[in-house]
Amino acid sequence: MTPEGIANAVVSVLAAAGTLAGVTSRTRRRRNEIKENLALAEELQKNMILRDHTPAVAWLHGKIALDVAKLSGQPIGAPKKPIPKGSVVFASLLLVGFGGWTYWLNRDGFVWYSLVTGALAASMLISILGMTTNREIPSDAEGEVPEGAHPLGSGSASENAVASVAMSAMSSDGRFEDEGQLGVAFRFLRHMAAGEFDGALSLADENWLKCRIQSWLWNARALVGEDVAQLQATTDAMMASRRQHELWQAFSSAEVDAFQEAWGEIDPDRLGGASRRRRVGPDYDLVVLVPLGESGGYFVDSPTPVSGGMTFLMHKYDGKWLLANHLGIAPPLPGFPPTWWLVDDPSLEEFED
Repeated sequence: MTPEGIANAVVSVLAAAGTLAGVTSRTRRRRNEIKENLALAEELQKNMILRDHTPAVAWLHGKIALDVAKLSGQPIGAPKKPIPKGSVVFASLLLVGFGGWTYWLNRDGFVWYSLVTGALAASMLISILGMTTNREIPSDAEGEVPEGAHPLGSGSASENAVASVAMSAMSSDGRFEDEGQLGVAFRFLRHMAAGEFDGALSLADENWLKCRIQSWLWNARALVGEDVAQLQATTDAMMASRRQHELWQAFSSAEVDAFQEAWGEIDPDRLGGASRRRRVGPDYDLVVLVPLGESGGYFVDSPTPVSGGMTFLMHKYDGKWLLANHLGIAPPLPGFPPTWWLVDDPSLEEFED
């Protein structure tokens, strides 16, 4: 082997060793960073302000998940537009042609008309760069969240992974489970939107049902009578006999129609629940459902008005969470008409100040 061949072999071996060392070093650094971030996440979990009022812990868990994905070789990254290979080849041929023409024109010295071919060659180069770089598909998430809110993900694979872990970290207290506060609210909404009155009724407390019956009787008093004592007796009879009562079918049909008219355009699968717990009294929690669009979730760090948001008051009774009010932030008060704590309740318009 010639000295030149030996030198080339040595260079190749050193280059391969350097590459391997670099990869190994990056892997080791990433492993160490994951370990350090896991320890930091445990420390952040102990800070009540950061844990309860910011998504800092969720962010860190999301970064850990992303680093683990990189470490294990999972494909991540923002979605990109495909490279138009035919256009790139055509532009490359024009670049070579106009570039060669420009060179030929200036072979004996600069001539001004070579600027035309040079400009055409430069435009082809810019076109190629435009087709092969910055191909990430922009996300519409920013335009779908309320003003002052920040999306957790942008639609890319990496940010969706972070958002998924972040949402799990912020909702790991059981409230999103089927029997949790938010889970019951979602199930009630789905039943009512689907016209399944009995299913929705199984998720509401007795006081809510009594007030719904009283509201219906009050609005139908021109047909059933205006005597309050008789209305109360009818309410008690309907509460006791339910389906066996002669007015139950009319009541349940009217309720389904009213809720479907109000909620018919709402898709429960495109709603999200506010992650912070809102306790308003012993065994009473307020939950908030908001439209997410394509954002996959967002967080707010200050009071933020949310268009299309829905609030539900949940009541823990006999170990189960039940709907207490779908309109106000306090349990409704029975009466004729009942008090729903709703501003500008139309049932109150005829009452004098």
